[in-house]
Amino acid sequence: METLPSARAELRPRLKIGEAATLTGVSPGRIRHYQAMGLVRPAQSVSGYRYFIAQDLVRILQIDLLRSLGMGLEEIRASLPGTADPKSLRDALERHREMLQVERARLDGLLAAVNTALAAPEASAETIAAFLASAHSTPRESLGIFGRLTKPLSEPAAASWQRILGSGWELPVHPAFGRMLLPPQVTEVLEQLAAAAGNEILFDRVRQLAVAIVALAQSSTPERAQLRKCAVDWVLSFESAPLPQEVQMALDRTVPRIRELEMLNQGFQLWAESISPVAATVLRLIHEEARARHYRVLGVLPAQGPSPRRQRHQEVANTP
Repeated sequence: METLPSARAELRPRLKIGEAATLTGVSPGRIRHYQAMGLVRPAQSVSGYRYFIAQDLVRILQIDLLRSLGMGLEEIRASLPGTADPKSLRDALERHREMLQVERARLDGLLAAVNTALAAPEASAETIAAFLASAHSTPRESLGIFGRLTKPLSEPAAASWQRILGSGWELPVHPAFGRMLLPPQVTEVLEQLAAAAGNEILFDRVRQLAVAIVALAQSSTPERAQLRKCAVDWVLSFESAPLPQEVQMALDRTVPRIRELEMLNQGFQLWAESISPVAATVLRLIHEEARARHYRVLGVLPAQGPSPRRQRHQEVANTP
């Protein structure tokens, strides 16, 4: 006698989560996570246990396969067979292929840097740091010795910054500082400055400041008055010879919004110390002079707006 459809359903193999984990090689904890996200929906019996059938195992294996390719769970959710049309999965895989190609290029760069470091006659910590820092100096993700970006630059902005930073910036900075992490808002500043008309004026002036500071650092015993004059002249130059309007507006819009600004400037202070104590002193004096004139400063770049002290006072005053 032919088995009724309802009876056939009852004869399907039903597995508990531990058994599903054993057969798929996916841990029970990970399967529960898939359940919590709604990626897998096993049936529930009268006794309250969750049971997995063949389709559930297929779904778990599909998810794990896509995860092994490096796809995120949200992306998997939008492209899983059965929850989206085949084109969605294809589009997701094409986007992911581009990401994998970028990651492969990054790993190739790391491998080349490690091989070069190991092949050097003296694989000192300094040598290895220099080689590894160079491996992370792709224009979209790094500013070389100035630090690496949390959020990559667009291709046009990266090309602009490669031109700016690739000419005449031979600063004696420890290469390890190329790994200093710059928050996402720094990318926004860099994007806006790259697009601002007249940005070359700003960076010519910054380059001249760098030359002056390095010269002071290399002199035998520079007087503190010389260091203060260098800092004061730098800050006052933005009043006596204002930057092009687009450049200053880009700084004013974005610099005051960087929450990590104080911590970031402390990082730049340490960065300057890697050049010399003189460079660190000039940088500190620039910040003191800027605060006295109610500027915010990113490194040495001033933005108009309330000083950190005044802003904190305002925030306290506005707190209910």
